[in-house]
Amino acid sequence: MTWLRRLATWIGLGVLAIAALAIGAALARWAWVACCYAPVAPTHAAQKAAYLESLPRVDPARAPRFVVILFDDLGYGDLSVQGNRLIRTPAIDQLAAQGLRMTQFYAASPVCTPSRAALLSGRYPVRSHTHQHVFFAEELAAATLRKMLGAANELPRDEILLPEALGAAGYATGLVGKWHLGGIPGHLPNDFGFGEYYGVLWSNDMQPLHVWRDRAIEIRDETPFSRFGYFDEDGERQPRGVDQRLLTRRYTEEAIAFLERHRDEPFFLLLSHTAPHVPHFPDPEHAGRSAGGPYGDLVEDLDRSTGAVLAALERLGLASTTLVVVTSDNGGDYEGSTGGLRGRKQDTYEGGMRVPMLVRWPERVEAGAVSDAMAMHTDLFPTLLALAGLPLPADRAIDGADLAPVWLRGAASPHERLFYFPTLGAEPEAVRDARFKYRRATGQELRSKPHLSDLALDAEAHNLAKRHPDDAARLAGALAEMARSVRENPRGWR
Repeated sequence: MTWLRRLATWIGLGVLAIAALAIGAALARWAWVACCYAPVAPTHAAQKAAYLESLPRVDPARAPRFVVILFDDLGYGDLSVQGNRLIRTPAIDQLAAQGLRMTQFYAASPVCTPSRAALLSGRYPVRSHTHQHVFFAEELAAATLRKMLGAANELPRDEILLPEALGAAGYATGLVGKWHLGGIPGHLPNDFGFGEYYGVLWSNDMQPLHVWRDRAIEIRDETPFSRFGYFDEDGERQPRGVDQRLLTRRYTEEAIAFLERHRDEPFFLLLSHTAPHVPHFPDPEHAGRSAGGPYGDLVEDLDRSTGAVLAALERLGLASTTLVVVTSDNGGDYEGSTGGLRGRKQDTYEGGMRVPMLVRWPERVEAGAVSDAMAMHTDLFPTLLALAGLPLPADRAIDGADLAPVWLRGAASPHERLFYFPTLGAEPEAVRDARFKYRRATGQELRSKPHLSDLALDAEAHNLAKRHPDDAARLAGALAEMARSVRENPRGWR
């Protein structure tokens, strides 16, 4: 048995040596991040500057105003106008009755960071290096790990965001709420065109959750790393540090104050709520009222917030000149409703990426209209610029398309197809056209195989690839071509 003991000894020494090498490599990588990490180099900074300098100033008397209300993790079926029978959202229902509801509208990613980057840039997440899940608060070990793995933790400076273009043309620009696109100097909201900022830099489950005003912390989270709070004597969960129960109320007040300050000029306001993302802390003034439980309390409070913003526009005489958009950054999380769609947040199934989309612009958008034109968050960038009379940048691919004909005239979708990018990985995982959706084999599920769905007839349950082989082959070819394109030119430079 001596040879067995020797073999075991050598195996043990080998394992220890490998472990020592792995630990040494990790420590070396950590040291490199600590001393040498730098954000993605802005290779198109000059082109960006030239584009912004070339933009004409808008006519303040004629330029439309824009308010975009973005919820965090609101599911396709979480609104009563979308069929929810437990949660009541009368203000948003009324907005839908006064404007347009889109039934085939998508986030550009099934998670927060890449979706927000796409909404503000008009580009698929792979263009801005935001395709590898989400950015993490700089104080968290996950942020360091992300950098150690070679992934960026902030938006590249040469991306052009909607507030930068509108601001260069004379718009007042403001962000209230969640940013989630970087937390170091040079990559804060004010560095990307928002003239005013009030809110949190990260998701509300990341600590420390400081509340910022522009470039300074206004409310400091004094008890970080206790993100899920504590339970009081009644067994109710309560927050620690920044009181998350009051965030929606604060955001609403700040949004209305922004409208009041800029009532006499064109403006772009992004009201980017942190709710109903976990953890759930309903406002105590309304807690326990919704038939949908604490989650329903949060959504109904968001509805009250939306109603207050709409009422402020009416009071200030701005309703007829202001385009209001209401949507969500991705599909519902485990407690949200997908409205019967397959999958949920983090999935490229419909439940993870199809989101509510409501548009109101009195006398411009037909009241009570419903559109099944497929569209995506990437379309907001080209659409709002077109409505403001501003050109697109020519040095980069803009994956979105102008939706103004859809909104104003009931036109068909400007897209022949849309691509679904996953939470991890730079290549698209699925593609859809007006009827079919093709999803490649991902290896992430048991018996995963290429899957073709007829979205008009089925919630991605039945695989129709053999029944419609030509359509499956056609969409598989489009998916492969898009994958090749992003491999060869991920940033989409021209």
